[in-house]
Amino acid sequence: MNCLLKYPALVFGIALAGCGVVPNDVIQMRDGNLRASSYNGAATYCEKKQLIAVNLRKAPGDSGVDFRCE
Repeated sequence: MNCLLKYPALVFGIALAGCGVVPNDVIQMRDGNLRASSYNGAATYCEKKQLIAVNLRKAPGDSGVDFRCE
C-alpha cells in the first residue's frame, strides 16, 4: 500500500494501459471448438463465413461462450 501512495502515476499508467487493450473476439480452443466473449460475437463470426453458430455451453468463469460454426 505504501508503494501505491509513493507512485500514483505508475498505478494510473498500469490502469490506463489495461483499458486500451481490445480483447480477441474469437479464440480457437484445443478441442477444435471456438470461444467468443458473447453470443452476438459468436453469431457475427459465423455469419461472416456464411455459417450458423451452434452454442455449446457457457465458458468457464463466465469468460464468454463456447460454440462452433455449422
